[in-house]
Amino acid sequence: MKPHVLRIGHRPERDKRISTHVALTARAFGAGGLTLHRPDSRVVATVTDVVQRFGGDFGIATTTRPRAVARDWRGKVVHLTMFGTPLAEAAPLLRHERELLVIVGAERVPRWTFELADWNVAVGSQPHSEVAALAILLAELDPRWAQPKLDGELQVVPSAQRRRLATIPTEQECLVVHSGAGSPAPLLSHCRAVAGMAAAVTAVLGGNVALATAGALLHDIGRTRGAGVEHCALGAAMAAEAGFHPGVAHIIRAHVGGGIPQREARALGLPPGDYLPRTLEARVVAACDNLFAGSRRRPLADCTAWLQSQGLEMAARRVTRLHRWVSHRLGRDLAEF
Repeated sequence: MKPHVLRIGHRPERDKRISTHVALTARAFGAGGLTLHRPDSRVVATVTDVVQRFGGDFGIATTTRPRAVARDWRGKVVHLTMFGTPLAEAAPLLRHERELLVIVGAERVPRWTFELADWNVAVGSQPHSEVAALAILLAELDPRWAQPKLDGELQVVPSAQRRRLATIPTEQECLVVHSGAGSPAPLLSHCRAVAGMAAAVTAVLGGNVALATAGALLHDIGRTRGAGVEHCALGAAMAAEAGFHPGVAHIIRAHVGGGIPQREARALGLPPGDYLPRTLEARVVAACDNLFAGSRRRPLADCTAWLQSQGLEMAARRVTRLHRWVSHRLGRDLAEF
């Protein structure tokens, strides 16, 4: 579920900053988009710029008819107000809803917000910020809100000592890493081949081509340190050590066998966690990698047959599912791309 936020009562001359904070909080805590009552190009431009730089598919629109937006909403409508049902009582029920519209007021809200809302919800019973109320509500609805989005041009790298923003490495920077790691020519040729296909597929699907290209160019860099399945973890660590965008490390970490669930990863002796591709770019790179033997294309059946011969039936199934997932979004078989 990705709730949509309706910000009503926005006053362009007074509320530009606070409405921007409402929108950025909605994005950061997992909402799918925001509709702003009363057009304000400054707010829209600021939020759009953040989405472009830091990633995600958060959308922002404006309306002069907020009541119609709420009235025509297909799912449930939640109005945040300190006069409503306590959040602790409402949250367990709201988590089961598929389509939620969350109304966040600015100035004194009109009576229709109470009447149209399926739920009037209170985050505490004292006056405080609507930004805080929205953040707490969204965090209650989705405990995974803190999972980072990995497809933007920039990514914040947590540090206890300094500010740091990681960027996507260029093709030349990726090749420098290969050179420093002593990658043999066949390995580099394979990575180039996968990168070429992954970039083309990602472009068609509207993903981040630079991210897919960098991830594909480096997806097997860990093989310079280990020849087994552990190369995915080793390569991800190398990307992190180099200070590259976390989305690149995610692609490297999750490219093997259509992804590796946590339990299997533990059995294989990999560092804790799962190795499943969660971004579009990671899924594309993993799916394209399965279609190459060295720098030459191969049928998907060759990949799945080898996995089955090694007793990796579940991995073969995941590879097939991933191939179908990408093919479905392409509108044709990935193998024919």
